[in-house]
Amino acid sequence: MILNIVKKSRKFIALSLLTCALPAAAVSIQKPALMSELSSKVLLTDSEKLAADAGYVGVGLYGHIVYSKDGNTWNQATSPVQILLTNVFFLNENLGWATGHDAVILHTKDGGQNWQLQYEDPIPGGDIPKPLLDVYFSDENNGFASGAYGLMLKTVDGGENWQMVSTEALYEKLMDLEMEPEPNFNSLIPFGDKLFIAGELGTILLFDPAAMDEESRWTLVDSPYVGSYFGAKTIGDDLYIYGLRGNVYHSVDTGESWKKIETGVVTNIYDCLALADGDVVFLGAGGTILTLSPGETSTKKQAYPGFDGFMSGQLVEGNELLLFGSAGVKKLTIGASQ
Repeated sequence: MILNIVKKSRKFIALSLLTCALPAAAVSIQKPALMSELSSKVLLTDSEKLAADAGYVGVGLYGHIVYSKDGNTWNQATSPVQILLTNVFFLNENLGWATGHDAVILHTKDGGQNWQLQYEDPIPGGDIPKPLLDVYFSDENNGFASGAYGLMLKTVDGGENWQMVSTEALYEKLMDLEMEPEPNFNSLIPFGDKLFIAGELGTILLFDPAAMDEESRWTLVDSPYVGSYFGAKTIGDDLYIYGLRGNVYHSVDTGESWKKIETGVVTNIYDCLALADGDVVFLGAGGTILTLSPGETSTKKQAYPGFDGFMSGQLVEGNELLLFGSAGVKKLTIGASQ
């Protein structure tokens, strides 16, 4: 069963405006992950395919990080934490960052084999625990991390220091619309010169890092659904958002309008990716593997003999995938008999 990473309780306290640099704690409370031969067989929540065919990296439970050159043989990386890791992002074949509970941010310079703790804050701003759920870097210096209860951090020095991004203006906007004022920011992706954020309770946002004032920094995007989104993905000119109870929506006009994709399932959808033949694959809980052909508005279900939850996937070649989830990492060929 996929872990429910954050169970949200409603609260209406504005996020403090903090602009000072927030380095990692002077004395870390973290403990290094234990080395285990089963590190690639426990819950893995996210993955990345490295540039230049340099391999694959997965992160997940117990602070485990695994890496592989070919997707067949997996090695465990050295990780400075034992808490749940939620997301991993690589800028190139060497530089990567991972996020997790206790608002940790890890960094690697060698393609994921060794990781260092860049930042941690078990109770951000002295408020309540807020796990980080996603991270993105536009270059080796400038990056953002997003998380629960409207938490967002930024860095301009490669993660040596992180600043908390104020969401006070956003809080007021959401309150005026009678929406949840501190939604979880579940997914963070580049979108032109902005960042596209998909979150809980129908929250879709555009964040402009270059905005001159906080009011114009946040733009609300009309949502076709009031439930939570777990991810967003651009594939060519197509934009997909997906989340609770099999809900998937597709836009071809940068989010101005949305069309519902009929999935025929009520399981949560956590990731999507494109196959070499142009089909799009959606992955989710309970062994959910769905394919969407170009021009179609409904998916087909891929047979899978089990109920493993899939949280992330990577294309190996052709229609062969690496699936990361509740049973670790597995290989599967779309269209093949299972």
